[in-house]
Amino acid sequence: MAFIASIVSAVFGFGTALIVIAVGSHILPIKETIALATVLFIASTLTKSIIYSKHIDWKLTSIMSLVSLPFTYLGASYLNDVPAELLKRLIGIMVLSYLLLTTFNWIPKFKISMSGIVLGSAGYGFISGLLGSGNIIKAILFREMNISKHAFIGAMAATSVLSNVVKLNVYEQANLINMSLLWPMVSLAIVAVLAVLAGRYLLHRVSSEGFTAGIQMVLAVSAIGLLI
Repeated sequence: MAFIASIVSAVFGFGTALIVIAVGSHILPIKETIALATVLFIASTLTKSIIYSKHIDWKLTSIMSLVSLPFTYLGASYLNDVPAELLKRLIGIMVLSYLLLTTFNWIPKFKISMSGIVLGSAGYGFISGLLGSGNIIKAILFREMNISKHAFIGAMAATSVLSNVVKLNVYEQANLINMSLLWPMVSLAIVAVLAVLAGRYLLHRVSSEGFTAGIQMVLAVSAIGLLI
């Protein structure tokens, strides 16, 4: 499951989290699933950041990473206390609304300002800590920036590395993850690296139009997954 989800992320830039969390929650408690899946995300984002480093806008990545950090910590700290169901559904509704508006050209294309980047980074950080992933928000931001598919995947990964490390630290302190899960953690890390390498091969065979359509599809499936 983790390998298939990581292939989707390696080709389209995101999607691992919601697939792994949605399916994994039927195997483990949801909070343990979110914590354990973070290991997979760290290995995946690190590998993609290295592979696509020359395509990444590192100034933008640094700003987004640093802004998101305190909000990631805040969201992760609330994981044990706040019921996430309502928030998940609100995010799902927001993303589906965005997709409808853009698909039918009901809103004009807009340029993302620095204030929008800061606000989006804060929202991404908090939701990422609370729900295990906030990549939907980043995907919307980067989609409107109209960057190349390699830059998109690289930026999605690089802006997640530090927040994933922060989440893992908070989850460990909350005893949601420990050394008894060492074997699954190592296995997930290996799977993540292999999937990124396989995804890199597949990415070269995906057209720009197919890539855009794929992002739309992953957004739609992710949103529906949040609503179910």
